Amino acid sequence: MMIQEEQILKEKVGQRNCFKVPEGYFDQLSASVMESLPQQEQKARTTVLRKLLYMAACTVIAVLMGVTYYFHQGNSHVEAPSESNYYEELADYAMIDNMDIYVCMAEE
Repeated sequence: MMIQEEQILKEKVGQRNCFKVPEGYFDQLSASVMESLPQQEQKARTTVLRKLLYMAACTVIAVLMGVTYYFHQGNSHVEAPSESNYYEELADYAMIDNMDIYVCMAEE
């Protein structure tokens, strides 16, 4: 069936090419492509500027965080609690008095 349709088309049209390119098409093609390039170049330029702006903002934030950490670390002199103070602070925090400690030790 398909072969018959192809033969009919070949008989009517023949082997010639029915499609034609308008004259001067390729001369105008390069000009039209070149006209569209500057718009893309402008977009690329704004994209690069936007990336540079983001990188600069991240750098400023990192520097500010580093300076803040440096000055905060220099001002904080936290001493490690000694062992005797540790148990006293723990008892104060838990609100345990001496009687509770004696009862707890007696149960063991």
